[in-house]
Amino acid sequence: MNDFYRGERRLAVAMLVKMHPGLPPPDKRSLPAALFAIFLMTTLLLATSCTPEPQPVLRIGTNVRPGYEPLYLARELGYFGGDSTIKLVEYTSSSETQRAFQNNMIDGAALTLDETLQLLALGADLDVVLVMDVSHGADVILARPGTDNFKQLRNRRVGYEATALGAYMLARALQLADMTPSDIEPVALESAKHESALTSGRVDAVITFEPTRTRLLRAGTRQVFDSSQIPGEIVDVLVVRGTFAENHPALVEQVRESWFQALGYMKQSALPAAAIMAEREKIGTEEFLLALEGILFPDRAQNHRMLDGPAPTLLGPAQRLATLMVENRLIDRLPPIGPRLNRANGH
Repeated sequence: MNDFYRGERRLAVAMLVKMHPGLPPPDKRSLPAALFAIFLMTTLLLATSCTPEPQPVLRIGTNVRPGYEPLYLARELGYFGGDSTIKLVEYTSSSETQRAFQNNMIDGAALTLDETLQLLALGADLDVVLVMDVSHGADVILARPGTDNFKQLRNRRVGYEATALGAYMLARALQLADMTPSDIEPVALESAKHESALTSGRVDAVITFEPTRTRLLRAGTRQVFDSSQIPGEIVDVLVVRGTFAENHPALVEQVRESWFQALGYMKQSALPAAAIMAEREKIGTEEFLLALEGILFPDRAQNHRMLDGPAPTLLGPAQRLATLMVENRLIDRLPPIGPRLNRANGH
């Protein structure tokens, strides 16, 4: 046994001399302290090596739109999993969502295609990873009672959210009515103020969407323009910061898979799904189902065609939309949308 302890002392001395060659060899009295120091260092190294790596968290920003609700349905049904690696962050407007993305507060965002093009034109690093929905009547221009068509809004006050979507809807409505921006008086309004501004008479018309559309129509307003008149042009997409998508592809795929699971649940259990989503939108279940009639949700196969391959079908409409946005001075240059579709989907 004494030979064993002598061997341990020699080993400790050798380790200390190797680690600190400038120090004199320890004497017998300092050897217990040296052994304790080695034990402590070894314990700390083992503890550090056993500490798990922090899990990445994908924070996705949204505002209140029926087309974004399947994300919240997926969370409610537990499709994101229990490890909290996907967080949904709700903002009061798409303007706030865009600012949060630009300020690196979130790494994912639910945006309209024109809002996405606007961010790309500003140099944002993002990938389009999912086509969430296509508006086919869900985005509208509503006017006060007594107005029967958009042309009657000449010299009237039109409220809209000062985002790419609001500006784009206004530009397209003016174009189809053979009118110019000088023919109306635009009034910038956050989406949360659309309803009160129109009902109070602060504006004569407002560019809005569900659930505000349903409440305002119930109050007697008139619908004078909607997105079904510009089919395929108002598209909602999920974008993820390019570096995040590149570093955490499995997490991005988990979001996509959860989305399609939620769409499957909506198809199989329409009423229970609508009840869950309507509660968040603060409207009745039947009203929410009516709101969904103006929204198309591309399935997996449709998403594949729209985003994947050498000629994704979303590319053409996106390029035409970008050209129109440049012509109407909504962006100052054509952004590189093509690579942002292919790169996100493994091409």
